[in-house]
Amino acid sequence: MMRSLLRTLLVSVFFLVLYWTLVVGGVVPSSEGINQRQINQIKAERYIYSDRNPKVVLLGSSLTSELREKYFNGNPVKNIAISGGSSQTGLKLVTLKPQKPEILLVELNSTLILEPEADIIAPIQNPLLNLVKTWLPIFREEYQPVSILVSYLKNRSGGDPSLALNQVVSEDLRDKLIRKVVERSQNHLSPEIKQQITEQSQLIKQQISEIQKQGVRLILFNVPGEPKVANTLQKQEEHSLIQSLFPPDTFEWLPEPTTADWTTYDGIHLMGSDAKKFADFIIKQLKDSANLTAGIT
Repeated sequence: MMRSLLRTLLVSVFFLVLYWTLVVGGVVPSSEGINQRQINQIKAERYIYSDRNPKVVLLGSSLTSELREKYFNGNPVKNIAISGGSSQTGLKLVTLKPQKPEILLVELNSTLILEPEADIIAPIQNPLLNLVKTWLPIFREEYQPVSILVSYLKNRSGGDPSLALNQVVSEDLRDKLIRKVVERSQNHLSPEIKQQITEQSQLIKQQISEIQKQGVRLILFNVPGEPKVANTLQKQEEHSLIQSLFPPDTFEWLPEPTTADWTTYDGIHLMGSDAKKFADFIIKQLKDSANLTAGIT
């Protein structure tokens, strides 16, 4: 029995070493994830375990996650926005990483009521898991064999993994989705949501203050959207409430774009072309800023 166990152990170690060699040698590519949970986890792990310290980091929900890093034209921007989550998870990740970015852009809207994602944060805070994933990348989500296989098959079939997040829809369907969002947003912001926004904003202010003490320039922003949706009663009240909780004379806000023809594919998330337009707008504002540091082109 002992001999059989030893043989099994040696075979397991052999394949682990072989897989580690293939990963380190670049033979086995990393995966972007095969579902939303894994995509979010991979994004968080790449930020935490990377030796690189990006100059600009974006935090937020799925609204900000549409601003893909490739849209920033090679500028040192890292996007750790969490789909289905909020800036609270990103703020926690920035707090946990010893190296801090020079500029931190934080999306603020009603999604701030969503608390940090425990499934994302807990493994990173686990000392043993943290140590293993730091020194052995093969145990990170992006190198899970099943994910790599699925990503490989999708690429072979010509499928674009990003379409899961940025869907291509017909104009008729897009109009229907927008109308539904407008209908849901016609009523007043509920007292419960107002209270949640107010309570969570206090926690966010504490996190912001601690991060700013470490020399980080922090800029608040909201992602633009369909004018029909932005002009609804609920969205207007949400905007006014957040502005009162984070007043521009106390907090630095990214100027609002003057363009009013932003388009989304579902009434909420920007189309790819408009996400690229907003990414260009962000870079331009950083370039024009008096406090701009080197590295933004």
